[in-house]
Amino acid sequence: MEPASKSAGSRGRAVPPRGFTIRQKLLALIVLLVAGVVALLAVYLPAGQLAAMRASLEAKSVAYARLASKQLEPAVAFDDRETAREVFDSVAQDPEVDSLCLLNARGEVLAERGSLHTRIAGVRAAPSAPVLVRSNDHVTAVAEVASLEGPRGTVVIELSIARLASEQRNVRKNALLAGLLALVIGIGGASLIATSLSRRLGGIARFADAVAAGNLDQPALEADSARDEISTVAVAFNTMLGKIRSLIGELQRAAEEEQRRLERLVLERTEELHERNADLKRVLENVGQGFLTVDLTGRMSRERSAVLERWLGPAPQSGLFADALGQASPALGDWFAAGWEELQGGVMPPEVSLDQLPKRATVGEVELELAYRPIVRADGELDRVLVVVSDITARLLSEQAEAHERELTTLFVRAISDRAGLLDFLAESSAQVEYIVAKSAVGVDAVLKRALHTLKGNAAIYGVETVASLCHRLEDDLAESGKLEPSDIAALQSRWHALQAKLHPLVATRTQKLAIEPAELQAIVALLEAGGPRAGAISALRRLRLEPSELPLGRLSEQASALAAQLDKPVAISVDAGDVRLKADEWSAFWNASIHVLRNSLDHGLELAEERTHAGKPATGSIRLRTWLNREHFTIEFADDGRGIDWTAVEGQARQLGLAMGDRKALVDALFTDGLSTRAGVTEFSGRGVGLGAVREACRALGGAVEIDSERGVGTTFRFVWPARVVTRHLGSAAASTVRASQPPPERLAQGS
Repeated sequence: MEPASKSAGSRGRAVPPRGFTIRQKLLALIVLLVAGVVALLAVYLPAGQLAAMRASLEAKSVAYARLASKQLEPAVAFDDRETAREVFDSVAQDPEVDSLCLLNARGEVLAERGSLHTRIAGVRAAPSAPVLVRSNDHVTAVAEVASLEGPRGTVVIELSIARLASEQRNVRKNALLAGLLALVIGIGGASLIATSLSRRLGGIARFADAVAAGNLDQPALEADSARDEISTVAVAFNTMLGKIRSLIGELQRAAEEEQRRLERLVLERTEELHERNADLKRVLENVGQGFLTVDLTGRMSRERSAVLERWLGPAPQSGLFADALGQASPALGDWFAAGWEELQGGVMPPEVSLDQLPKRATVGEVELELAYRPIVRADGELDRVLVVVSDITARLLSEQAEAHERELTTLFVRAISDRAGLLDFLAESSAQVEYIVAKSAVGVDAVLKRALHTLKGNAAIYGVETVASLCHRLEDDLAESGKLEPSDIAALQSRWHALQAKLHPLVATRTQKLAIEPAELQAIVALLEAGGPRAGAISALRRLRLEPSELPLGRLSEQASALAAQLDKPVAISVDAGDVRLKADEWSAFWNASIHVLRNSLDHGLELAEERTHAGKPATGSIRLRTWLNREHFTIEFADDGRGIDWTAVEGQARQLGLAMGDRKALVDALFTDGLSTRAGVTEFSGRGVGLGAVREACRALGGAVEIDSERGVGTTFRFVWPARVVTRHLGSAAASTVRASQPPPERLAQGS
């Protein structure tokens, strides 16, 4: 049974490496103690005794020397050898005295007994302070003999230490024998004590090992008759075993009760969990939104809304959400897969990567919106992503209907305030839409890009945001793929036809109204009343049929003010028409295109209020719109006090487009080249590089040319110049001959055709 207990104990706890037993340790300890005592008895105590004996011998030699020096004074004084012999015989009675010698002051021997073994040459001593000379075999005392008569001498007494050495050997021998006897007795006693302790402690250790191994059924330890600490430990172990057995019994009963309680609790929780899962499944099967989670590998959770299968189709075998989206739209699936790889890479924060994932999906006639919510672990690291898919078709239709109503309301207000301007916009835009639709089926060219850009700008100015947005999307298609998406072209055509249908009752009949200033009417009346020439009156009436340039300039001013508000740039716009009238239908195309100049001035040219203040300019920018007519030219001018044109940037962009650069005229021509823009990116207002080209083409169509004055930090002026006959041919020869120069010709810093 003991090996089994040891095996069980070794499995339950770590077994320390085997070392010395308690018996061996106790035996070694007692032996060391006894050896120490023996060493003390055999070495230290004899050494002390021998040292005391040697000191006694030396004291005796000094005493003999002092006594002899006193008794030998007559012998030295009178050279009395007999006295010296008597003194020597008296001292020699001591068996340890080996030899004596008396010397006179000259070192001659006066008397001697025995033979000196110690050299005393050079030794000087006083009668009261003898000098000791030590050697291996003798102790010699040297003392001065000073007689009262005057002569002096030296007495030498040499004592042998042979007896002392013999005593020393005897002491050490006896001490060694006593130590060996004590060692034998100590070892025997230590062995008995160690054996007893080892036996009793071994029993306790085996008992403790068995308890530690889980053997609690072993018999109790036997308490021996000795009433010592080990017996107390044995009794304590027996008591502990009893308490452990009682405690384990209580724990087993408590564990059985807890097991039954846990089984009941697990059963209740399992039933509750099943019910909750059933509720969750019913919710996911009937909810109108799609809920699912996607782990970092891109795989969808098993639990997800049933509506997702109706929208995206059955879940792919791969389980990847990118493949599920790819079933509805391959491009959408590729987009999500690329964005998810970026999220896995961890280069950017998860919020930034999630923002790059697709947010909209079109599946048939259903428009879906995708939202992403990161789910993080306790340590703050991303664990998975919650994806919420919502059907926003109805919402988009509602928003679209509201946008259409807002646009119609805006156009109705325009019809009331500026019917002629609205009619021109509708006519020009209808022609542009028809051209874009027809041309897109043939191929894309610069004229198509200009028409698209002009339509976008004018639609935005007149509040037709749906058309402007479609045009912007078509421009994006051109920038990304170089072609127009047929679906976007169809959407543009459909939206424009819907607008025309809504506005048809309002603009079906176009009535021409004459704008007459009271001063003009009074001048004609005065001419007729005075009986003036008939031709002059006819010319004045013909002039009234033309549109004052103040009207289109006023429209441009309103459009520029609205655009400045969107850009958050305060601007003051001044209009100076110069009493010029133009044929409205001939000039409508130019006025519609000229908005690009103002858009560029506001977006490119004018600085923000803070930038202007920092540059020492007024916070409010300035734009001047002017027309004037003299005998040679008719001029339309758009001027701003912005940052001016960066001709260096224009030259750099021109060289990238492969344009030849030479003089300032080449730079001006490059500025009107399609595709050239100094903006770093495209906005809804500018950046495509086709707007100025459209303005120049509209100017050239009327036989005019473009001039540009620009200075960095001061501003830019665009002048569109035509021969005066372009305007005066509608007035008749009589009126044309009366034209006076109302403005001096402007200075021309740079000129283009």
